[in-house]
Amino acid sequence: MSPEHRPDQHPDVTHFPEPSGQSATRSPSPTYPADSGATAALVVTALLVLTQLYAAIPLLTPISTDLHGSATVALSTAFSLTYAAGFLIWGPVSDHYGRRRTMALALGTLTISTVCCALAPSLPALAALRAIQGLSASGFAPVALAYLSEALAPSRRAGAIGAMSTSFLVAGIFGQVLASLVALHLGWRWFFPLCGGLLAVALAAVLAVVHDAASTSGPSGSSLRGQFASLGRLALRPAVVALSLAHVTLLMVFVAMYTGIGGHLESQGMRPSTIVLIRLAALPVMFLSLVAGRIAARWSWAQTARLGFGVSALGMLGEALLAQSLAGLVAGSIVYVAGVALAVPAMISLYGQVSAPNRGSGMALNGFILFVGTSAGPLLATSSPTFRTLALTLSGILAVALAAITGFKALADVDR
Repeated sequence: MSPEHRPDQHPDVTHFPEPSGQSATRSPSPTYPADSGATAALVVTALLVLTQLYAAIPLLTPISTDLHGSATVALSTAFSLTYAAGFLIWGPVSDHYGRRRTMALALGTLTISTVCCALAPSLPALAALRAIQGLSASGFAPVALAYLSEALAPSRRAGAIGAMSTSFLVAGIFGQVLASLVALHLGWRWFFPLCGGLLAVALAAVLAVVHDAASTSGPSGSSLRGQFASLGRLALRPAVVALSLAHVTLLMVFVAMYTGIGGHLESQGMRPSTIVLIRLAALPVMFLSLVAGRIAARWSWAQTARLGFGVSALGMLGEALLAQSLAGLVAGSIVYVAGVALAVPAMISLYGQVSAPNRGSGMALNGFILFVGTSAGPLLATSSPTFRTLALTLSGILAVALAAITGFKALADVDR
């Protein structure tokens, strides 16, 4: 592969020289201790962690019925808000204390709180437990992404970020389908101990294969207060503001669309089992995240993000125009998700680029912005009178995001 086509040497990708005489594909070293086993463990764990977020979509109805009230705030909003806020805590903490111990603490707390959700006797109790779930879950994604950005050899980072992005996206479908099936056949409460057991296995795997890079194995030279101050300065940079304006729409639109489409299909008399299959339709195109690095190697991460937002906006517009056609809805959702699959790894990489060397803080900001949007998604869906209106609104939001990404590159150049 020629140098201009290597993801780690593209202008939009931060490049770090490898130690002389050491290939990126050889055995781990103190400088780059992560191997394929660590990457695989983190990718699978990401799927399980994010499943806790998306499971709320199909569980809203059975939990509302069982606990005698609307479960939107207890199940969705409580988790999403603390999940978003937690990013701002865990990222700087991991920059200071190290990635491995931070992930272990977060995953351990998440495992316990997930099991406890099955015992919730009321909506307020469930809200409290979901808030703890969200806060602890937020300690995984930004820390894992920061770890892969520094513990993997440069030539392997784009592939790993693509795999993590794919896992994040697949969780959006996997979580809905798993929760739907468990609720239909066993009851909603069984979903949580099942996930708790899987998370416990994931925690053991992470402890076994994840080892901090030499530069981040313990408390950093900067104080914890200094890490939080760096996060604040990063968030106020003009280029980051533009990046964040686009980023906030990604999961806002995703969650709003999948929340709205379920009610829309139910109103047309479709059975829950059929709706599950429709939710699965876009699953294959989520794996486009795996090729985003190759596209960025030829273009740039910023151009890849623009491509992703443009494609997703077109897909969402198609859903709006074809809202009464099942085939049209499925086709539009596939195009929309394909765009999201390209945009997610591109946005993660752009945050990593602008935040170096404080990547924990950069990934924290990335996650915070992303999941602020997520918390607004269900509210946006339930406030729209029809699915067509919702899809048109979401198309406009994605158009604004595309404009923000278009302005990002110029602002990033000015920042330098």
